[in-house]
Amino acid sequence: MVFTDHHDQRLYAAAVPSLGAADTAAPPPRPLTPEGTDGTETCWADPVASPDGSEVWCVRETTRAATGPDDSDLAPRTTHEIVAVPLSGAAAADPAALRVVARSHHFLSGARVSPDGRRLSWIGWDHPHMPWDSSELMVADLHDGVAAEPVRVLGGQGVSVPQAEWGASDSLYAMADPDGWWNLHRVDLAGAGQTTRRVTNVLPLNQDCAGPLWRVGPTWFAVTPHGVVLPHGDGPRRLALWSPTDGGLTELAEGFSTFEGDLWSDGERVLVRAGGPERGSALLSVPLGPDRGPAHPVRPTCGDPLEAWPARPERRTAHTPQGQPVHYVLHRPTHPDAAAPPGDLPPLLVHVHGGPTSATGASADLEFTFFTSRGFTVADVDYGGSTGYGRAYRERLHGFWGEVDVADCVTVARALAAEGLADPARTAVRGGSAGGWTALACLVHTDVFAAATVLYPISDAAAWRACQTHDFESRYVETLMGELPREQARFDRVSPAANADRITTPLVMLQGADDFICRPDQADRIVHSLAARGVWHRYLVFEGEGHGFRRADSVRRSLLAEVELYREVFGADVAADVTL
Repeated sequence: MVFTDHHDQRLYAAAVPSLGAADTAAPPPRPLTPEGTDGTETCWADPVASPDGSEVWCVRETTRAATGPDDSDLAPRTTHEIVAVPLSGAAAADPAALRVVARSHHFLSGARVSPDGRRLSWIGWDHPHMPWDSSELMVADLHDGVAAEPVRVLGGQGVSVPQAEWGASDSLYAMADPDGWWNLHRVDLAGAGQTTRRVTNVLPLNQDCAGPLWRVGPTWFAVTPHGVVLPHGDGPRRLALWSPTDGGLTELAEGFSTFEGDLWSDGERVLVRAGGPERGSALLSVPLGPDRGPAHPVRPTCGDPLEAWPARPERRTAHTPQGQPVHYVLHRPTHPDAAAPPGDLPPLLVHVHGGPTSATGASADLEFTFFTSRGFTVADVDYGGSTGYGRAYRERLHGFWGEVDVADCVTVARALAAEGLADPARTAVRGGSAGGWTALACLVHTDVFAAATVLYPISDAAAWRACQTHDFESRYVETLMGELPREQARFDRVSPAANADRITTPLVMLQGADDFICRPDQADRIVHSLAARGVWHRYLVFEGEGHGFRRADSVRRSLLAEVELYREVFGADVAADVTL
């Protein structure tokens, strides 16, 4: 097994004992790549086997240390290459044993070797594009383990290609959206030189069959001897087997409606993380053969002590005053033994997902259950800019970040109040990262929300771009808000940090001390303004935490701080069973 270790970012190989083998001590993992050097940070991702099996080919990211304050932008200091790493471990002590296989774009993902070992494909894109806006599928002939000059066979010019896999030695299957939806395409190649003979949308649907490429090498579909396994759907997803023979779709996983971008197959079954309205996330095993049985979670069957507690998520759509749809997932108050008094409207938490080019799921959610089991309604909003509803819905946010997302959250809050499903006087907004930006912008630009929980936010988009985040997102803001200095007026008008003096709403701010994607000073600027003006707030900074909290104590303390906020604003009877 080959893996990257988070602590030193080196690539390692580990011997894996056979299933059912006697319990014996396995040898420690051995490094495959060199130790880091002063002045350079190197990361490895997405290893795949080389044609002869003696190497793994990975995407290598190399970042040179800044030489001074004028050299703080990561983009000019960062390069990406597809590199061959010997499985012998020779490169651990001798960097000369590494070999560059291919180069093309600033960013690379999804290197795949053709079945006959003669070709290599990968996906690339350049700043200022994000991969869901414009990315390219490249193919090159291989000569002595090195790629020849690559040729673009799909994508670019406003077309996104999040994944590609070889179907045969002279054809690939790829997800792409030239028609506005991530659909399955077949790319037929014409011999040497990789001239594209034909590109065909083999499964045209007004539905997305993939998601945004947020990490190196995600997999939404798999090519198998039985056909191509993929998710599809507009909002709720279904997992299906597409037949290249007759074009038919066979549903595979009844009861599941969320499928993550880590689908894997050995040809006879599929493994994928999945969830549904009646269950949380599980690793799902899906048989594919003609005598296949039902899909089933691989975790042991056991009683769930919280089975009676979670709300059943409902996908819904509200409409803006201009008639634009706003998709969201509703989690109603649910308790096995208690109900609200007749006529009592529940408090509402409007949850804003991060990204912003991302989406919510409609699976049972333990964190939401913490609140719904104590009388809250939770609305998880897929505001304009979210994925899963086609390119046009994604691009509603282009140039209007901090405006469209805010208006859509307000639309959902008002719709639920109008239906009598939530108390408009007890409505809060919560979100992290890009969702933290939207939550803060809701407080700056509207009077709908009486409280807010903000986690590791972006508050100053102008400062965050280029020099205050990682290379991948360093030009993201140019799509979301425009280029500086041309759009300086828009930045000044929308930015929560620039308008922090307009925030008078009580809030809780939660931040990881080691977050390098949304650094603590983005939160500090808001908190300092609140403190100077005497606005009620709590600010928790968690040592050892980055972008998203992973330690149980950090999660527990965050939820307790959130309860304290709602008691302060909504009344002492909120979550009365919770000891602060």
